Amino acid sequence: MILIKTFKFESNLEYVSSYLKEMHIPHFADFKNNSLLSEEKTKDQILKIIADLQIDENDVEPEEALIEGYKEWNENMYNPGYYTGGKSPSFNSDKNNYLTYAILTFISGLACLVEEINSKNFSKTAFWVFALIISLISFSLLYQYLKYKKRNSK
Repeated sequence: MILIKTFKFESNLEYVSSYLKEMHIPHFADFKNNSLLSEEKTKDQILKIIADLQIDENDVEPEEALIEGYKEWNENMYNPGYYTGGKSPSFNSDKNNYLTYAILTFISGLACLVEEINSKNFSKTAFWVFALIISLISFSLLYQYLKYKKRNSK
């Protein structure tokens, strides 16, 4: 076997190798050295295929803004409440909608409880657990809404 081409990037070698396998052209891909090896008789055919594939071996420089954003995210990803880029979600700062959320949660929870009652394998335990969870979530949203309104009225 002779050396056909040495690639700068392993991904390019893997791409060419998979393409040659599809074409049933015998070759050997040496991923340790990023080189493509083959018999002498298939050398010209493989070189023509590589030229037709137009493999890009140029380095790519990432944009500085992307790197800065990644660094910021990497340093603060475990800080609770820290959002990189954009703005924080509206439901964190605007509790004006919490009354609507509480009502929707309560109504949809009641619909689920009615469905649970009408099911074939009704369980009193599951019913009361679901009722407790739905009530806690709804009343928590309602309490936060009332606390928000009380704080803003002063």
